[in-house]
Amino acid sequence: MKPIAIIVSKYSGVLLIWLLLLWWALFFSPIDIPEFVPHTPIRIYGVLIFAFTLTILIFAQKEALREMPALNIGRLVLVGTAICFIKDVFFQFVLSFTENSDKVRHFIEGTISTTIFGTALSFFVAFQLKTKKTNLLVLIIVGFLITFKVLTMIFPGMVKAS
Repeated sequence: MKPIAIIVSKYSGVLLIWLLLLWWALFFSPIDIPEFVPHTPIRIYGVLIFAFTLTILIFAQKEALREMPALNIGRLVLVGTAICFIKDVFFQFVLSFTENSDKVRHFIEGTISTTIFGTALSFFVAFQLKTKKTNLLVLIIVGFLITFKVLTMIFPGMVKAS
């Protein structure tokens, strides 16, 4: 039986390496990749981060369940959160070398925001893997999105426009 720490380390490393390669390919390489999906305000960087993070969380939580079938949803969410947090700390550390101002603020904001995002994704994955109730999951996701939209309308400064 493989300890959870090995699973977390392995998938954090894979996610970090992929994120560093993506960051380099989109912002520093000579490849001319557009910033937005054509005719939409959706950033390609965000779509790729979302897709790969979701994929890694699915693989990691499935492996954790294979190793320890008795894990509950909360523990699976912690596994996913740990993967995202460790990846974010190292990635923000690397990014701090490219920042010229307020490195600590950028480090803390980046780590907290992306870890919260990873925790939400981790919950959705864990809920689906443990319960297999897709209809209820879709209802939870819709409720989550509505709550987020209402909060951004009440507190417009909560989400930065970039």
